[in-house]
This record gives sequence, C-alpha cells and structure tokens, in this order.
Amino acid sequence: MIVFSFPEFLALILLVTALLAFLFRRWEPWAALASSLVTGGLALWIWLSYPLASLYTFPLLPVGVNFSGRVSQFDFTLYLHTANLPIVVLSLALASLALLLAALVHQGDFFTPITLLILLGYEGIALLQGAPLEPVLIIPLFLALLAALGVFLLQGDYFGQTGGPLRSMLGPVLAFPFFLPVAWYVAEIPLNPQNNETFQVAGWLLAVGLLLLLAPAPLHSGQPAAAQSASPVGMVLLTLLSQLAILSLLYRVVTRFSFVVELAPLNLWLTVGGIVTAIWGGVAAIGANHPGRLWGYALLHNWGMILLILAVPGPESWPMVIFLFGLRSISALTAVAGLTQLREVVGRLDAPDQLQGAGSRLPWSSAAFLLGSLGLAGFPLSAGFTGHWAALQIVADSDWRVAAAVLIASGGVVFGFVRLVRVLFAPLQDRFLPQERLIGAVVAVIALFISASMAVAPQLLEGPVTWALVAFTR
Repeated sequence: MIVFSFPEFLALILLVTALLAFLFRRWEPWAALASSLVTGGLALWIWLSYPLASLYTFPLLPVGVNFSGRVSQFDFTLYLHTANLPIVVLSLALASLALLLAALVHQGDFFTPITLLILLGYEGIALLQGAPLEPVLIIPLFLALLAALGVFLLQGDYFGQTGGPLRSMLGPVLAFPFFLPVAWYVAEIPLNPQNNETFQVAGWLLAVGLLLLLAPAPLHSGQPAAAQSASPVGMVLLTLLSQLAILSLLYRVVTRFSFVVELAPLNLWLTVGGIVTAIWGGVAAIGANHPGRLWGYALLHNWGMILLILAVPGPESWPMVIFLFGLRSISALTAVAGLTQLREVVGRLDAPDQLQGAGSRLPWSSAAFLLGSLGLAGFPLSAGFTGHWAALQIVADSDWRVAAAVLIASGGVVFGFVRLVRVLFAPLQDRFLPQERLIGAVVAVIALFISASMAVAPQLLEGPVTWALVAFTR
C-alpha cells in the first residue's frame, strides 16, 4: 500500500487536477465543474474526517493518507494539525464555489488551472509550520508571489486592462521587506534580553508590515479597480483567500511576538485604518456608477468593519471577526452569482444605455447581486445584517461617534445601490438583450436562499464559526 502524508496527497491531487484542466482547457466549463467537484470533495472529506485519524485508507484502493505525516524539504516543514485544518477546509470550499460559478460563465481558458495553482499556494501557507526563518516572517514573501500569480487570474482575457490587477500586488510587495529584517532582531533578543530597543524596532517593523498586508484606505486602490475591470469570480476568490491568509498570519504574529501589540501602536493603526476604510467605502460608493466598482466599495466598507473589530483588545474579538468573515464570504459570493450573469449578458457594464432596464431581463441575477452587495453594508434581511449590527454595538461601546460615522457610511453604500436599482429596473433600453438563462436563474435563487437564511437564522453559522475558531485560539 502507498501511504502519502497529507501535504503530499493534497499537492498531488491539486497538481494533477490543474494539469488535466490545462490539457482540457478547450472544454473550460467542464474542466471548471470537475475541478469544483474535486476541491469541494476534498473539503467535505477533510471536514468529515475531523477529529483526524492517524491513517485513512481509501476503500478498494491500495492508497492511504497519513494525516499526521510531515513533509520536510530545504528546511521547510509542512503538516496538518487541528489549528490549521479550518483554514485548509475553508480555502478549498471557497475555491470550489468559485470554480462552480466559473463553470457557468466563461472566465478564460487558463482560469481553472491558475486557480488551482493559487489554491495550492495558499494551502501551502496554511500548512507551513517550519522554515529557515520563522514561518510568520517568510509567509509574506509567499503572499507577494501569489499576488503576482493572481494578476494573471484577474486579467483573464481582458489583456488591455492591467491597472486594477497590478495595483492589487502593492500591499504584499511593499509588506514583505518589513518582515525579513525581524529575523535578525529576533536572533539578537536572547543575547541581550534587557534591550527594549530591539523589541521596539522589531515590533514596529511587524506592525508596519501587517498594516500594509491588511491594506486599509488609502492603500486600498487595487480592490475597487480590480472589481471594475477583472472577472468578478477571480476577484472574489483572490480577495477572500488572501484576506483569510492575512487574518491567520496576523493571529500567528501577535501570538508568537506579543510585543507587536505592547510596543507598537498596531491597535491604534487598525482603529484609524478601519474607520477611514469603512467611511471611504461608503462615501465612494455614493458616486460609483460601474456595478463592479460599486461592489468593490461595498467590499471595502465591510473590510473596514473587520479592521475595527480586530483593533478590539483581547481574544474575544476573534469570534466576531470569524463571524463577520463568514458572512462576508456568503454575501460576496451571492453578489458574484448575479454580477457574473449581468456581465455576461450586458457586456460592458460601464455603458448606461446597455445596463438600463437589464433587471427586467435578468431579475434573479440582479436580485442576487443587489442583496449580496447590500449584505456587505448590513442591510436588513441580508446575510450581513446580524454581524454588521453586532459589530456596530461593539464599536459603540468604545466610542459611539465612530459607530455613528460607520453607520452613515453604510447608508452611503445603500444609497449607491439604490441609484443602481433605478438604472437596472428603468425602462428597457436594449430590446435585443437576451432573457436570463435557466441555469443562471437557478444559481441566483440558491444564492438568494442561502443569503436570506443567514439573515433569518444567523445561528446556522454558530457551529462552523466555533469550529473555525480553533485556528485562532491555539
């Protein structure tokens, strides 16, 4: 019997799937669907296998997977354990849903294989537990490399539009040089533990690097620009995967180097960055005319709320952060299920004449896009409503003026989408606009149902959030 360690098995499955998706790229919808089933099946299998057994043997196959097995090469060590298992499963699930949407609408011949390679990179980051330097100090370099690979995913078949995809690299590329020198300061600490200056410099370097990775306003420009020009499916997948990895890195850094919070103003920077990001997302949404860019500002506003909760001292902030991120994922994917169909049928979303009245031809896709996007601003009866208002109460306990400013900014996001509703459901301008496809309507209805279920019964996320918190409490 052949026994693989879990990192070897995961890498083998994803690489083989990526190779087959590349070879059969001319049948891109079927390749994306098959890849979605593979990644979704892996996520379900790992989730159902928890708590992990030492060895899993596949029925009828002479193949086994050692869940506790390690891979060590070039001083890098990767293995699966309880703390990183939720990150691995959630990343696989997000990729599966994105690939399922890619199977419905053409995303480019190379979308699926590049997606699988990027997914493998983020899974490697989650599994990385040993490196020549401290793992948390070398992970930002890998994030920068994945951001560079993500440019190809964001650009897709739109070869002339590079501004948004390239700007999305700025945060990781600027951040990783701040982490590497910290290794030298960490090596100096045991030699002179009484030297507070060593701790302080290392803390400031880590704090600056983390802030650049979190990309609050005004470091945010890549996100709304990419939301306007890039594929919505690629945009949401890269955004959620990278932000999940950054949140995990933030927790690992503050756990491993507690002086980041004690000797550097990280919480202050997160507070200011969260306020500015949430407000700017709401203000900019008022004047946004492009549906993709408007959705990007809604994402930005929601990210500002998460940054504000991250600034709350103590471990009690992490349950709310994970809850908000789960609702963010549901709302964003719901919006993409509709926006992808709008983009395919209407074509140029920045042409008001073509967009006017499109909602009458694509009612379900338009409803999914609107409800999902409004969920990012905490609109009632949307998935994000409960989390948004609970987070506002936490912020109000510290300073009600900040909560009021964020609430007004949320109103700005809602106002932006009210303007869009007037365009989408105005008298139809293009009489030749096709009707909504049945499969697109079915997917939109399913997304609406899931989003509405989270609004009516947010306790449905209690179990997954509790399970995911394992990654942020150990």
